[in-house]
Amino acid sequence: MVEFRQLNAPLHRASTVLFPDTETFINRQGLLFDGFSYGLYGTPTIRTLEDQVAEIEGGVRSIAVPSGLAAVTHPLLALCVTGDHVLIADCAYGPTRSFAKETLRKLGVEVEFFPSDAASIKERLRPGTRAVVLESPGYYTMEMQEIGAIAAEAHAVGALVLIDNSWGFGASSMFAHGVDICCTALSKYASGAGDLCMGSITVADEALFRTLKTFLANLGTGVSSDEAYLVMRGLSSMQVRVREHADRALELARWLSVHPAVSRVLSPPLDTDRYHERYTRFFRNGNGLLSVLLHETGIEPLRAMIDGLEHFRIGASWGSPHSLVSITEPAASREIDQWERGRYLVRLHVGLEPFELLKEDLERGFERLTLKR
Repeated sequence: MVEFRQLNAPLHRASTVLFPDTETFINRQGLLFDGFSYGLYGTPTIRTLEDQVAEIEGGVRSIAVPSGLAAVTHPLLALCVTGDHVLIADCAYGPTRSFAKETLRKLGVEVEFFPSDAASIKERLRPGTRAVVLESPGYYTMEMQEIGAIAAEAHAVGALVLIDNSWGFGASSMFAHGVDICCTALSKYASGAGDLCMGSITVADEALFRTLKTFLANLGTGVSSDEAYLVMRGLSSMQVRVREHADRALELARWLSVHPAVSRVLSPPLDTDRYHERYTRFFRNGNGLLSVLLHETGIEPLRAMIDGLEHFRIGASWGSPHSLVSITEPAASREIDQWERGRYLVRLHVGLEPFELLKEDLERGFERLTLKR
């Protein structure tokens, strides 16, 4: 009989895990890190995904969690205690900011924000600084920090460095720049379909992995094998998809940068972007995300532009084949960065629809700006 073999890792669904004997069952807690003791803590499918993610991130171990937000919040909960000090880039993802300001502060952790394009945070560090949270580029505004320099400064006072690497997953080696924990939303390009939520926590230190894994197990945090399987399917084509998204986004950024309706394009892969030099040092390639500031700042003209778009659909996420548009007022959520009140920013995710249709869609949107003025 021919042995059955398959291209993809098999899907293992389980809550209950069976043990070969009583001794193994009694000592099952020792299987938390490298074996299987209960479905919540990992199955062969989930472990395979975690191994693949760790390899992509350039780390040693990875832990799958239910969302990209959980990938950031759970390490902070695991590592910080009352009296600790945490520094966070001012461009951080909105829910990350809310968690820090509402949950960490409630637990007695002091939270402080620093400029999103910081080259140094030395003056803000303290002996009690436990963690520094980076997000580079920023979620909407695309600022970039000096990752390596900041990591060195943080380590000098004993602080760990976390980065939300959702933008740079598969395009960076953050551990080479001193980052301790890479937090990634696998819901984006890793999944590639826009139909599930998952995140990953990746580290390059075994002891840190065990600390985080133990905390997550105690918290009851886990993911389903079915969704882990779907993410693995996405990973198999991710590099090719992201390259196409990136090429399209760069072409669109160049077109927008000379469009009369556009004041400024925010896209680090664009060679005229103010963070392009940092981008070239920290990332191998871009993706489908870019943001634009328009000359027209009134909310009603912007609504007319966005609500009438056909191919750019309104949505907060990115990473699927679909083109998306979202809008934010940066000044409303910043504590350090200087943004003009009432100035809105439009973020685009350039999908895989016919490119000329996307340009035409935006051109018609810009015409509505003028008509509504």
